[in-house]
Amino acid sequence: MDSLADPFDQPTTCSVELAGFKGLQPAMASGATSPAFDLLIHVNNGHTFSLAHGGGDVVVSYAGVPLARGRTPSFEMATKETTTLPVKATSAAVGLPEDLSRLMTDERRWGVAQLRIEFGLAWDYSTCNVELDGQQRVSECYRPTIVN
Repeated sequence: MDSLADPFDQPTTCSVELAGFKGLQPAMASGATSPAFDLLIHVNNGHTFSLAHGGGDVVVSYAGVPLARGRTPSFEMATKETTTLPVKATSAAVGLPEDLSRLMTDERRWGVAQLRIEFGLAWDYSTCNVELDGQQRVSECYRPTIVN
């Protein structure tokens, strides 16, 4: 929604790019490693004022199961500026639980496997759904609706 006070003031928008990943094999598989994801969070400050953020939590999940965590770096953005924040999300767990691995294997074969990326940025909380193996490696984020 446009600002009534200033028609040039637009919301901050974000997208997430899945740049790479590893460790998505079953936990019991030979050579299993911890899940890790290389993400690029693209931020567009549509506001007519600068933004500053001290860094925030990032959670990567699949089918509602958290796989890895990371943090956005702190940043400052001028009015109408764009920036890209690199995030490395990692896990202490090795591999995936067997049931989750089977589901992921099936969904990857069907081309529908998606990761959910959730993060806080400035005063907003954003969610993105990124295709794991598809053409869409960049996903526009949305602000989840919270019902009390």
